[in-house]
Amino acid sequence: MRKNKKYDLAFKLRVVKEHLEGESIKKLAGRRSLSTSLLRRWIDHYQSLGEQGLLPRVHGYHSSEFKLKVVKGYLDEGLSLRACCLEYGIANESTVLSWVRKYELSGLNGLREQRGRPMIMKDKIPPKKTQPLTRLEELEKENLYLRAENELLKKLEALTQAKETQKKKR
Repeated sequence: MRKNKKYDLAFKLRVVKEHLEGESIKKLAGRRSLSTSLLRRWIDHYQSLGEQGLLPRVHGYHSSEFKLKVVKGYLDEGLSLRACCLEYGIANESTVLSWVRKYELSGLNGLREQRGRPMIMKDKIPPKKTQPLTRLEELEKENLYLRAENELLKKLEALTQAKETQKKKR
């Protein structure tokens, strides 16, 4: 079974009708090399929307209010993920689940769409110092540099000793 394979409307319709004529989902899925969850999704969408439910969906924009309505339906009304998808016309349960997780982590702000590259706020970039460093600041900077250099030399020495012990063991 190939992942993310696209099926045409005629194939989906034929498989759904075979199930509606009495064939079990497991048998049908095995014979057609489909997952049972995919087949159930097709059947549910066909039963709720007809042939329109089997057509591919265009990835559209959902407002934060709509997302909140769906999440509230899942959390407060006790709808299942599949029932939320059918009631609100969402293609996949994973979409609803991701909205629920975002809502639980950060509330309504998590449901707001953030499209494009995030803007860099100029306020958050610390301004560069235009004044020269004082004597104390220069000494602190030099001290920090020397400490880092000392640590680097210690690590280098430890690595060379480890290599030498490895050569002696052989």
